[in-house]
Order: sequence, then C-alpha cells, then structure tokens
Amino acid sequence: MNSLMLLVAKILGVKSEGADSDVFALMEGAMNVMGIHNLLPQSARRVDIAEVATELLSGDQILIRTAGSNEIFHHGIFVGPISGVQGGKNLVVDFWGSQDAGKQEAKIRLRTLGEFMAVPGWPELAVMCWDSDTPELREFSAALALGLHKDLQDCSGLYHLLGRNCDHFATWCRTLSI
Repeated sequence: MNSLMLLVAKILGVKSEGADSDVFALMEGAMNVMGIHNLLPQSARRVDIAEVATELLSGDQILIRTAGSNEIFHHGIFVGPISGVQGGKNLVVDFWGSQDAGKQEAKIRLRTLGEFMAVPGWPELAVMCWDSDTPELREFSAALALGLHKDLQDCSGLYHLLGRNCDHFATWCRTLSI
C-alpha cells in the first residue's frame, strides 16, 4: 500500500487496516468523505489488473475508469483472443468517439485489452454481473459485438450521451435491451 494513500486515509478519517488495506476501498472512502461519489454500478465487481487473464470470460461486459474521472467508466465487450487477429491477444469491442470531435464520429472498434485499459493514471477494471448469466449468453454477446464491429463500424452521428453511448452499446450486446 502506498504510504501517501494511508496518510490521506488517516487525515480524512477513513478506516484502514494498514498495508493490507484494499486500495480501491480507501480511494472510495476518501472520495465519499470529500463528497465525490463513485459511479461503479452496484452489479459490477472489480477485477484485479494482475488477475485479468484468469478473471475475464469471452462475452463479459467490462468497464474501465476513464482518464481523469472518479465517476465515469468506459464500457466494452471482452471477446478474448481470436486466432490470427492482433497476434492472438485478448480483444475488446467498444463504441467510442473522440471528445475532440464531439463524439459524433463514434465507431464500433475492435482493439486489444491493453489498448482498452490504456488510460492515464491508475486503471480500474470491473465486470458487470448479470443475474441470468450463462456461458451461452456470454458467447452470444461476444459474437454479436464482433458482428456489429464487422458490419456497422461507421456509426457517425449515432452517439448520444444519454441514449446511445458505450454503456448502452455494451449493455445491449449483453441483454438485448437498454
């Protein structure tokens, strides 16, 4: 545990268990004391970055905390490795548009998990947990996301902050509803 984090926790009165404390719990506690609330969905579970290879399953809806934000997460569908694509690396399909272009040039992208997780600072990864989850539903979600990437890459003008964003895309791929 970073000694600075422990000091911040102590100053803010956030209960910690010394070096064994969960750094994410300390961060959330500190943010709550300061009135900053974390919008990680309650139905999501955090994934330790070191355990990604064994924790993620093809078709999982994954979330990464976006750069410079304590509240916003970017969503995608983890599809795993595909033979002959990107050197067999783990892949993610997401709906993303540049902030500079007002997100109006948003595209459905296929990129490596490393690229998906490449946010400045401290990446925080989570997986959405669905009550009716099965291996078949996850595989369907992965196939659907890959199909949409292949057939509907150009989504210019479709992005909308409140109705058609990365969260809606990934949730729809997992549940066929928004």
